[in-house]
Amino acid sequence: MDLWQSIVTGFSELIQFCYRITDMAGLANYGLAIILITFIIKIVLYPLTNSQMKSMRGMQAIQPKLKELQAKYRDNPEKMNAEIMKLYKEHGVNPFGGCLPLLIQMPILFAFYQALINFKYTVPAHAAFLWMPNISLPDPYYILPVLTAVTTYLQQRISTVDANDPNQKTMMMVMPLFIGWIAMKFAAGLAIYWVTFNLLNILQQLYVNYKNQSSLAVSGAGGGQVAITDSGSVEDEDTASDMGPEAIQGKGGNAHAKSRKKRKKRR
Repeated sequence: MDLWQSIVTGFSELIQFCYRITDMAGLANYGLAIILITFIIKIVLYPLTNSQMKSMRGMQAIQPKLKELQAKYRDNPEKMNAEIMKLYKEHGVNPFGGCLPLLIQMPILFAFYQALINFKYTVPAHAAFLWMPNISLPDPYYILPVLTAVTTYLQQRISTVDANDPNQKTMMMVMPLFIGWIAMKFAAGLAIYWVTFNLLNILQQLYVNYKNQSSLAVSGAGGGQVAITDSGSVEDEDTASDMGPEAIQGKGGNAHAKSRKKRKKRR
């Protein structure tokens, strides 16, 4: 209990410290202080969230292979699990990578909440932020709860492994509504933190998705696997593998014949 109280006290001191920074910048406000704290926490958690997002993107890339294994070994669960774990290992994917950042976030949210409801503001007038009279109280106009639900949905939407999976579809609806309900009941400062953190996560996820877009295209995340040829055209790997050596040689021979004809015309 003493340890938990020390954590809550630490958050209170962090809020006051960041408030002093906003005061020195000529924008003294506790709402801005919470946004600044969010950036600090985001920087600290960046290695974890980055690893999580890459893992989720990797899961998207191997979905076709994963479904193939599930269909192939549906009558042999032990073999299927072994092959799936082998697939995860080959691609460096951690299926539980998304859980750790969320588990770390929960004590942060609880500590933040307790720090806010018992916080002694140096200047109470600076506890007002935008349309909210006091960030220790719930948003009276329910704007922040709506933003909390929307940003939570968007973050889940762009990081979902399989958007067609019924369980993930359900989570994409239930989780934003649950978080929005919490934001309606608890301190507005908590919702400010959550919305800001979500926006930063969305920007980071979009960057990770963009950075890994080419690898997803090659691995065939949207359908069958593809192979990129030297000429820049894309062929189905299965089609290429089904071609016999005679067909390949025939293609090569035709290409050489065409090039010889072109050289004769130039002469």
